Amino acid sequence: MVGTMDKKNKTLQRLLVLAVLAAVVFAAATAISSHNTYKAKRQSEKLDTVDVYAMHEYSEQNSAAVMKALASGDSGKLTDKLIYPEGAAAVMEFADWKKADFDNAVSMGSGSLDAAPNENGDMEISERFFVDIEGTKYVLFIETATSRWGRNNDGVSAVGVTSYKHFDELDWNWNGESDDSSVLAGKLLWNAE
Repeated sequence: MVGTMDKKNKTLQRLLVLAVLAAVVFAAATAISSHNTYKAKRQSEKLDTVDVYAMHEYSEQNSAAVMKALASGDSGKLTDKLIYPEGAAAVMEFADWKKADFDNAVSMGSGSLDAAPNENGDMEISERFFVDIEGTKYVLFIETATSRWGRNNDGVSAVGVTSYKHFDELDWNWNGESDDSSVLAGKLLWNAE
């Protein structure tokens, strides 16, 4: 009787192991199949309209993250937010960002300086902000990179800063470019050649 029970238990154990293995193989096959289907659909998709709504959201999210990094006073935190980190220290040194009134920063609105996405579907969206630091006004330019016609947030491509005085001298036509009165972290995509 004991021998029969041992055989039944071993048989049940084998069946259970086989059932678990079959479930694992089925799950793996399903995951591989769905991943391959997703990749094939992504490669064959034809996008012809820019997702402007998503781009504005990405600009808002990335601008908030940049301002938080600036307020920390730590150039490493700004570097972490940038796709291209060069120049982060210069932006941090331009003003005493720890004293900036980011809660009352005024945006000029977000928009793209590109006429349309490039052949890969990449497009920038940028936003300029007026930021007050102890009575002195600065202009902050934050550019976000997007792909898939505005559907993917690729991160912050550039952060520029200048004084309001210089911005006003340029008739408000400053869009993050580095010059004698402005600094830039990252790379501007809107004027990339």
